[in-house]
Amino acid sequence: MKETPEEILKLKIRSDDVIVATYSKAGTTWMQEIVWLVCNNANTKEAKNTRLVDRFGFVDLPQFSGAGIGLQGLENWPNDKRRFVKTHMPIEFLPNELQRAPKGKMICVARNPKDNCVSLYHFQLMNMMFPNPGPWDQFLVDFCEGSVQLGSWFDHVHGYWQLYQQHKDNVYFVTFEALKKDLKGEVTKIARFLEEELSEDQIDAITQHCSFSSMSKNKSTNYSDAADAGVFKFNVSKFMRKGEVGDWKNHFTINQNKAFDELYAERTKDWTLKFEFEAAE
Repeated sequence: MKETPEEILKLKIRSDDVIVATYSKAGTTWMQEIVWLVCNNANTKEAKNTRLVDRFGFVDLPQFSGAGIGLQGLENWPNDKRRFVKTHMPIEFLPNELQRAPKGKMICVARNPKDNCVSLYHFQLMNMMFPNPGPWDQFLVDFCEGSVQLGSWFDHVHGYWQLYQQHKDNVYFVTFEALKKDLKGEVTKIARFLEEELSEDQIDAITQHCSFSSMSKNKSTNYSDAADAGVFKFNVSKFMRKGEVGDWKNHFTINQNKAFDELYAERTKDWTLKFEFEAAE
C-alpha cells in the first residue's frame, strides 16, 4: 500500500465507474457484492462461481498473482465493460476527479467506530500481510490515536461524509448499521442510485444472497481460498467473523468505553453524521 498512492492519483476515472469506498472492516465485501449484483441483473449464479476479487478491482494494491484485480488491472480494464473499484484509501489519496467533482458513482460505507475497531483488530490478528497488532488494550489506543494502517477513523469517515454532502448525485453514503437494520430497503435505494431497474424478485434474490449467513459460507466472498495462499490465518479468525452490531461490548472494558465515548463526543461534536452502537430492537 505504501508503493501505490502516487499511482492511484494518476488513475483516470470513467463516467460509468462504480467505486466502493470504506474504512477497512466497515462492510466493504458486503457492499461490493450488493453493487455487483445490482449492476449485473442479480446474477447470483455467476457471483457464486466467480471470486469477488476477480469481479471488483482493488485500487489500493498493485497487481500480483492470485490476488485478483489490482491497480494495474483497473488501468487495463476493457473500455466496453463497466468497471468496479474498491478502496480503503482516505479521500485525499484518490484522484482529483473523485475529490473535487466525482465522476461515475461512489458508494461510501461507514461503521460505528467501536465495532469497526474490534473487527479491524481481529482482521489484523489473522492477516499475515500486516504486523501483529499486539494486545487489544494497545490496539485500541493506536486506533484512537490514528496510528493504525489507514490512519484516523474520524478523519477518514468525515472526509467521505463531506464529499457526500457536496455531491449527492454521484455519492451515496450508508452505514453498516443501516444495512443490518433494513438490507432490502438499502438494496432498493442503491439500485435507484445506480440507475438500475430491478424487479422485486431480483431485489429479493440480492437480499437473500447478501445476508451474512449466505456470504460467510460463499467461497467467492469469504476469502477461504486465501488460506492456501498463506495470506490469512483462519485458525485465528474468519475473514467474515460475526457481522454484528454491538460486538464491541465483548471487548471494551467499562473504563475503555467511558474514555472512548469522551473522545468520540469531542471529535464528532460538529458532525451531522450519527451512528448507532447497538443493534436495533
